[in-house]
Amino acid sequence: MTGQALVAADSNEIDGVASDNTIEFVTFNIAGQLFGIPVLIVQDILLPESIASIPLAPPEVRGSINLRGRIVTVIDVRVRLGLNRRAINAKDELRVKAANKKDSDSAEERGEARAEKKSEKPESGAGSENVELSAVEEVKNKKQNHMMAVTVEHHNELYTLLVDSVGDVIPLSKENYEGNPSTLDPLWREFAGGVYRLEGRLMVVLDVERLLDFRAKI
Repeated sequence: MTGQALVAADSNEIDGVASDNTIEFVTFNIAGQLFGIPVLIVQDILLPESIASIPLAPPEVRGSINLRGRIVTVIDVRVRLGLNRRAINAKDELRVKAANKKDSDSAEERGEARAEKKSEKPESGAGSENVELSAVEEVKNKKQNHMMAVTVEHHNELYTLLVDSVGDVIPLSKENYEGNPSTLDPLWREFAGGVYRLEGRLMVVLDVERLLDFRAKI
């Protein structure tokens, strides 16, 4: 297994500390729904590059990764919530289709492309800046198309939660906390620890304790 690519949250550091009246949550999206878990239990946010399968594991267990020398179980939160499994990288299917097609470009066309590339010269002083901007865009695109993972500590063990995307770290007042609404999907309600109503969105607090309790299903 290769090492995993670590990434920071988009706007805030993970090591934030909540005050007496607020709790900080790491937010993430699954199938368009916003979820959050307390920042204090989050160890890492990463882009899983290599996930090794585990024989005879339940469907919710996607596999394992090597995180700094530790073997960490990867939980597919989509499957745990009753949703379909998706590819780790949304572009994987496109790559497979492209690999099955034969290259129809002629040698002459490839030569013209190389000639055009050589003729393009960056403006003076703009070369390094363009490289930096390209690197930033590459990271952004990778985050958009690649599933992300949130590593949490549970009973002194590490687990990585595989999610569609990771958002910001946000502080929320305890006074705005609400219990699970009756309209919430019954299966989701089983793993929800309440909700917060944000501007135009509902954030479901994911109960990691119940999410990682497989005894009822295994």
